[in-house]
Order: sequence, then structure tokens, then C-alpha cells
Amino acid sequence: MEILWLKSKNQTHGCIAELANVSRSTVQRVLRIFAVKGLDGVRSFGWKGQPSALTPHRATIEEEFRASAAHGSTRARRIEERTGVRRKPSRVRKFLKDDLGMKCLKVAPIPVPPKKTVVEHARTQADFLKGGTGTEAGAGSGR
Repeated sequence: MEILWLKSKNQTHGCIAELANVSRSTVQRVLRIFAVKGLDGVRSFGWKGQPSALTPHRATIEEEFRASAAHGSTRARRIEERTGVRRKPSRVRKFLKDDLGMKCLKVAPIPVPPKKTVVEHARTQADFLKGGTGTEAGAGSGR
């Protein structure tokens, strides 16, 4: 926008480039876009960037991680074994989140009541699941 404003004040392209701290070719490119597409053309940001090197292997990676999820992005390094593309854990995490739509979930152990052993607790839970939800016992409490 500064380039357009300086041009409206009849500044030369060299002066505009110096004042806006951009190259002369950037000044010419912005003015050319403005002439063709108007103000909306200048406002749009047309940079798309480069696709990830993992994108061609997307189906393979997604299939593997949907079958058995990784327990962290460092363990997701098995991508390198499968594809031959080596990425840092931060890049793997970004690819899994942005490209594959996966998300990190915090996993915590289920606490065992302190007065029961793990086996007793598992048996109690199994009995509970077989017997229903347990809402029948508290149905007449009036609350």
C-alpha cells in the first residue's frame, strides 16, 4: 500500500523502492498487479510455498498411522524407514497435524483404587460392564 501511496505522490520508482525498503523490481511488480487486478490484486498474497517432500507418500503414511498410532513425533521417525525422507520431529508433527488432520492426545494411566489390586479392580470393572450402567440403583433417589 505504501508503494501505491508513494506512486500517487509522483515519486520515481527508485525513490519508492528506497523509501519502502523494497527492490525496484518489487515496485514495478506491485504497480503492474495494481494496473491489472486493482486494489484486491495487491491485497492478495499469492505465495503458496513448496509442497512437503512427504506429500507424495501421504497415503502410505496415513494408512500406517491410522493402523497403529505413534506414541510421539520422535517415534514417528519410522516415516524415514518407509519413505526415505528424513525430517525432524517438529516437521513430522506439523505434517501429521496440517496435512493428515491428526492431533496429539495426552494419554494418562487409569488410576487403580488404592485398596484393591489391579486384578480385583479389573474384575470389578468387568462385572460392572456386564451388569449394565448402574443407573437403575440410583433412579429412585429423587435428585
